Amino acid sequence: MMRLRTGKLILRLPAALKGAWQCVPAGAGDRAFLQEVFASTRSIELELLGPDTALRDAFIQSQMLAQRRSVELHYPAAIELILRHHGQPAGRLWLHEDHDGLRVVDITVLPAFQRMGGASSCLQALLQLADADVVPIHLHVLRDNPVRHWYARLGFDITSVSGLYQAMTRIPTIEEHQHEQT
Repeated sequence: MMRLRTGKLILRLPAALKGAWQCVPAGAGDRAFLQEVFASTRSIELELLGPDTALRDAFIQSQMLAQRRSVELHYPAAIELILRHHGQPAGRLWLHEDHDGLRVVDITVLPAFQRMGGASSCLQALLQLADADVVPIHLHVLRDNPVRHWYARLGFDITSVSGLYQAMTRIPTIEEHQHEQT
């Protein structure tokens, strides 16, 4: 086991983020925003449903509920964070931490805030915290999602492929930490 500390890395993320991008735990008042974030990832399906807003809303609610149930089943200790850009809600980060390390369950930035460094800021802060704690970070990504190349540049390696997804893991960089300890 590589873990040095047992403190919740996830809980230290909000303080680790500096600058324009911040994160706060999601609360009951964030439901409508989280539905907007979820809907932003389903544009193809929503186009196929046509202009019927009641049908579109029912689809989004049912799919969002299914996703939440799946996360609760597989990652019961997952924490959902709201990403903020200069105080404005801009996305969601869903993280799970257990004895195997940290799992990025989901990171979604609304289209209006994409390519502004939000995901990068969050992941860089997570990488620094994980390196300090010597904790691996795991995630799954669609095999045809171009972001997988970005994950590879950040040090994530493919650990398995199953169906449409590939699992990736980043082993912490421990040389610097070990050097600091001596």
